[in-house]
Amino acid sequence: MATFFPQASQFSIQGQTINLVAGDQVMHNQVHSGNSDSIVSPGVLGTQSIFDDYEIIRRGNLRLLGEISKEVIDENDYYHYRRAHRLRAQKRLKFTRSAYRAQVIGQNLPPSVAVVYEGEDAQTAWERDFLLCSKFHHPNIAHLFGLTRSAFSPGLVFYNDLIPVRQLWDNGSAIIRCYIAHRIRKDIYPLESDYNFSSLVGPIIFKLWSITFLQPDTGLFCISPIHSYQDDVHHDVPSFGGRPKEPALNPLPVASYDDSYILSHYVKWARGDISPELAFQKDISFGGSLSRFFDHNPRQPVSLAVITSTAPATPPTIIGKFKNLQYRVVDEELLHPSSIQNTHDMFKTTDKMMEVTIWIEKWQVGVGFGRQRNEPSSETVLKGWTRVPYDQLLSYSSERCPNLDHGCLQECSRHVHIDWNGQNWLSVSWLSQAHYFCDTVNGLYKDILESAALLCGVRFYLRPEYENRHSLLHPNFSKIFLFIAPITLTVSHPSGTSGIDVCWGNDDNDLYYWSFNPDGSCPLSKRVIEALRLPELTPNAWLYTATFTDYQYEATKQFQLFQGYNPSTQEFAQKHGLPLVDIIWPEGKTGPDEDGDSWYDCPETQDKTGNDFYKTPFKANRRQPLRRFELKIDVIFSQICASAAQRLATVG
Repeated sequence: MATFFPQASQFSIQGQTINLVAGDQVMHNQVHSGNSDSIVSPGVLGTQSIFDDYEIIRRGNLRLLGEISKEVIDENDYYHYRRAHRLRAQKRLKFTRSAYRAQVIGQNLPPSVAVVYEGEDAQTAWERDFLLCSKFHHPNIAHLFGLTRSAFSPGLVFYNDLIPVRQLWDNGSAIIRCYIAHRIRKDIYPLESDYNFSSLVGPIIFKLWSITFLQPDTGLFCISPIHSYQDDVHHDVPSFGGRPKEPALNPLPVASYDDSYILSHYVKWARGDISPELAFQKDISFGGSLSRFFDHNPRQPVSLAVITSTAPATPPTIIGKFKNLQYRVVDEELLHPSSIQNTHDMFKTTDKMMEVTIWIEKWQVGVGFGRQRNEPSSETVLKGWTRVPYDQLLSYSSERCPNLDHGCLQECSRHVHIDWNGQNWLSVSWLSQAHYFCDTVNGLYKDILESAALLCGVRFYLRPEYENRHSLLHPNFSKIFLFIAPITLTVSHPSGTSGIDVCWGNDDNDLYYWSFNPDGSCPLSKRVIEALRLPELTPNAWLYTATFTDYQYEATKQFQLFQGYNPSTQEFAQKHGLPLVDIIWPEGKTGPDEDGDSWYDCPETQDKTGNDFYKTPFKANRRQPLRRFELKIDVIFSQICASAAQRLATVG
């Protein structure tokens, strides 16, 4: 630990022995006889104990109030070995570590947290954890202030009764959860950039539930280097958004965790760029990213910046678009102007339009960017095509492995997506109008708040077919080139709404071909491709959506009510100049009926084979609420039954 031994390296503790190499490269061995005062740094701190900076608490003065967690640790098991490996421990320890809420008797201190060690290697584990905790002194790291030096159950005492973040989250309202997410982004996320800390604790984001606590008096969130691994899973940790660039709200003590108080705190948020109302909505409108693979024809356009319904096991269905959007395209490969169609309004600037930037990233091979773009010197049909030499598709060097087969080929991919700022503002727009959307469609779309998502990106792939693995029958890999079709963007403005469609390729042309010519002028025939055993590449696409949680919708509703808005209208979005959401009604539906019924207007269509008229049939997988028609049938049936009963009575 260089903090305590700045002139030493290769520091370790083995049982009762401390080993280190001083700056003069002379090995020092300090034997620990059980008295912690003997743990010193020779030649650096003299005979001063490294424990002198901490309060020594008698075991009898430490009153345990309640158990928080208990964990039996065997570092020979892989589950605990990872931490021992990060600490570079030379011995795998076996011990029990328990955390308690505790009170130090005889001192005017708030309730604290005591971590007590027991078992075969309790003393060594205690010493190692002490060195780890004492290394860090930071407002957002649990503050170690005392020690108990019992020979059988030593302990570490942390100041204040720290509250686990998971306990706060599980018991918190929607408003409280939004504020917790805000403070975690401010207090915890920056610690990831501290290499010394993250290298010992591991990825912070994946361990938030087990290492994050609230200091109840200061309102700051902190993390503890010592934590239980029982909750060290990340599959159920919610998304808290990205690292903020804006100034944060002042921390609130836990006594102020009340919805009205927190909302009032947000309303007073001093932001010079936007109003406090808009600042609140932007702060809580982060989306949890979700990538799903659909059996999507890559030739079919993908609409970005739209609201979709992502019901399980079904492709996304567009249910809403935004009005008054303008688009700016940033192409990392500087696509030829002919690849952008109908974009004469994309760069038009008006006060009532919000600009959304669409990024078209370069084609990527594997995890790198090793490819060249085809830029023909003359006017050819190859404008916008991307050229990739065959040897750049290989995951290993062809010189070292001359007999490589198709199993060594890497996939090609290209990502087209909305930039983060645009995605954030579109999320703000959607969340602020989601309840209006639900109330307007009146149940026509099911489970909107659970399934709605912002379609914000698509990644196109060319993947090698690995079923038939053959070695390439050509002496020079670098003389064969893969050409990939361009990606085009089309902007449309139907009925005032704005949409941008992403297309790969055009017409019926292939999405890729092989050629010996660097300019791609002569594609190889299918016969030559088979003779050379060139691989078959399969095109497909992944869609990326930003999803939202129930507490974000509920917090938006509560805030609008708190500020005097009607969540069932678009007045919040209109006041703040946000793009308005336009509902995309299902086929045959033009809007809600005047009486509020949700039923389809079925246009009559003339049969091509005769003069009769018929109504457009409904799709079998969609239930149609034809209330009026069903009611009329019920009335007729009731009348028939009544008439029949009357006749039977007369006959009788």
